Amino acid sequence: MTMLKKLPEEVLNLWNNWEIRGMVLLSLLLQTILIIFGSRRKTSGRIWIRILVWSAYLSADVVATVALGTLARSQGDSSGDSSEKANNSIQAFWAPFLLLHLGGPDTITAYSIEDNELWLRHLLGLVIQVGVAFYVFSRSWGSGILTFIAIPVFVVGVVKYAERTWVLWSSCSKSLKKPSRFDFWGSYYRSRISETPPQDLQENCLLQAYVFSYISKFMMQDLVPGIPVLIRSRELISKNKADGAFKVVEAELGLIYDMLYTKAPLIYSCAGIFLRCISSLLSVTAFITFQVKIDKHDYSTTDIAMTYLLFAAAVFIEFYAFLLLVFSDWTMIWLEDEGWNAQNSAIYSLIRKLTRSERWSRSISQYNLISSSFESKPSRCLKLLGIDEMMRQMHVNQKDLNVDLQGFFFEHLLKNAEKIKEDLNVCDKNVRSKIIGQRGDGVLEREGLLRDYKWCTTEVEFSRSILVWHFATDICYRADKDASKEYERSRCLSEYMMYLLVIRPNMLSKGFGDDEGYLETLRELRDLKYSPYEYQFTLREYRCTLRELWRLKDQDDEGYRRTLREFRNSVSRVYDDGDFQRQWKAEKSVLSGVAVLARQLLLVGRNEVWVEMLIYAAAHCPWKEHTHQLRRGGELLTHVSLLMLHLGLSAQYEYIETNNYPPLRGEERQQYRNARKKYLRGIAAMSGSNPDEELKELRKIVADKDQELERKKQEREREKRELEHKNQELEREKRELEQLKSYLIASAPQQGIHSLPRSLLAQTDDQGTGQPPSNNEISLSIE
Repeated sequence: MTMLKKLPEEVLNLWNNWEIRGMVLLSLLLQTILIIFGSRRKTSGRIWIRILVWSAYLSADVVATVALGTLARSQGDSSGDSSEKANNSIQAFWAPFLLLHLGGPDTITAYSIEDNELWLRHLLGLVIQVGVAFYVFSRSWGSGILTFIAIPVFVVGVVKYAERTWVLWSSCSKSLKKPSRFDFWGSYYRSRISETPPQDLQENCLLQAYVFSYISKFMMQDLVPGIPVLIRSRELISKNKADGAFKVVEAELGLIYDMLYTKAPLIYSCAGIFLRCISSLLSVTAFITFQVKIDKHDYSTTDIAMTYLLFAAAVFIEFYAFLLLVFSDWTMIWLEDEGWNAQNSAIYSLIRKLTRSERWSRSISQYNLISSSFESKPSRCLKLLGIDEMMRQMHVNQKDLNVDLQGFFFEHLLKNAEKIKEDLNVCDKNVRSKIIGQRGDGVLEREGLLRDYKWCTTEVEFSRSILVWHFATDICYRADKDASKEYERSRCLSEYMMYLLVIRPNMLSKGFGDDEGYLETLRELRDLKYSPYEYQFTLREYRCTLRELWRLKDQDDEGYRRTLREFRNSVSRVYDDGDFQRQWKAEKSVLSGVAVLARQLLLVGRNEVWVEMLIYAAAHCPWKEHTHQLRRGGELLTHVSLLMLHLGLSAQYEYIETNNYPPLRGEERQQYRNARKKYLRGIAAMSGSNPDEELKELRKIVADKDQELERKKQEREREKRELEHKNQELEREKRELEQLKSYLIASAPQQGIHSLPRSLLAQTDDQGTGQPPSNNEISLSIE
């Protein structure tokens, strides 16, 4: 305040007049940003959208809270003329609108899933801010019709704020754990999806997504569904083609996003629809009443304009919420569930296509570690400021997810699911864990090549395997670029896995952070280009080869093509050499094995290795990381993970012995029975005995225990008898001592020491001297 008093009087007047107005306008601007861009982050991974939404989300509550406090302070000062009091009264009328802003738009309630855990903080904020708004409202009471117009707006603001708090509570981890696996069966039979023809089922993916969402919500809380759920889910998703299956997962993730980050849990319920109708009616009624009953000349023109703007924004929010409600996937699911005919559904679907119907970015992020390392070398200042990590984002490119790649993934997953089904291993968790635990070694073992590739697959860490395969795939792409589409597909998956390793390490089975192997590889990679001229003469052979293959040496196009041709035609089995194996295991950098692996791949192209690596990453990625990616435009890894889940390729499914009969029918029930029999026989075989033998063994153990207890009982009886015998001996000795004591007391003074028995003299001569004891020693002996 001291600094403000030093400002010119014109500036002070401008500040006093626009302090409240400016904060209210800023709050309205932040709400507009959240309304427009809050849902865009689901379909776009652009960093500027995330920064904009993040800034608006964190600032919106602060600005609205400060604005309410400023209004309360201004209402506390009752001094001033009538015109100033009129302006204060209309500004107090803005307090309910600030409550509406604190309630937030329907498109975003939480920026991240951690915000849902803070619902208690929002509940406290609800109580305090409603109290402040009521204070401001009560201070302006009696200012005419304006006070009564504020009542419906105040009610709408409280309802909006309470809605947000309730949605945060319903989306927290504790609330999400309440659903059971029986919700899946309820939604399955309620939607009558089993009665839908296969051709209609492929066209309408929403019903399937709605049913599958109950499994996903159950699994995302690390809960365990049973094998019948696996069988029904697998049979349902298998009816789709590749593009149809990806559309189902896409719609399913859209529903999960709405559940975690928006007000969907409330607004798509009967209570939510009722509250929407009431709030819309109250907002429109208050707006019309203000337009008709308020004399505009009694208040400042600027304040009247701002009030109209706040009313227009409130009505727009209600109208926008109504459009979202009508043209949402949830409404379409409800209509299908109510049994709309095909013609009405087709018309409604056509109308929905006119709106924005994207559910995720439909793109694959690409990161080429070679080009990003060679293009620019970050300065030390950026590393010290911590901006080096952000600089990596500049080298990320996006590539559209095409149908060919979708088919490639779905075919591979479906083949594994069918193999488990045919081998009747659906109940065996170990078989499923083994399949999803393969990271390239599965396809190599099937083709008899695992021995030649162990050094770069199963014998190294996952991050090291990704690095060396990434570099080798890039060389193969350069050397055989026009030969086939195989290397194009491999390079796409290679750069996506490198993107996960560098930009999203937490999504891999083990995030590497500042892994020494990665950092050492990056340093050596940059040295290949940025090293001094004298240093180039001391390079090892593999470094010289890599400089030639990555065109870091000065040579013309013809010379570079000749280098690639010679490398492609060269045959080498260096991976069997002992010196290479020792060097590969000793060095932290992976560049020593790049050329070796590239020569192997040029002979027998290995496209499915990258698919297995991606499946391995999807199976071991925590569900929490998948939910985080939903607000960043989505990830291919998340879609693959849900496809694996619905095809039964997940270790979370477990065989649960229960008395309840599994709700399966026909062929599915027979599959379950056969798989269950095989699983139980396998358990019995592993134990090495049948149930009758196990019962006999248990009876033998019980009999042995009974014999041991009986033996211990007999020992205790014997010890008891020995103890009683000793007690009797002690009693006898005690009586003898008493008799001796009486004799000594009676005869010792008259007869003297020589009249004592010889046995007593021998007992009391404890020094072994052979001399008779003294009178004192005799007394001690008697005691």
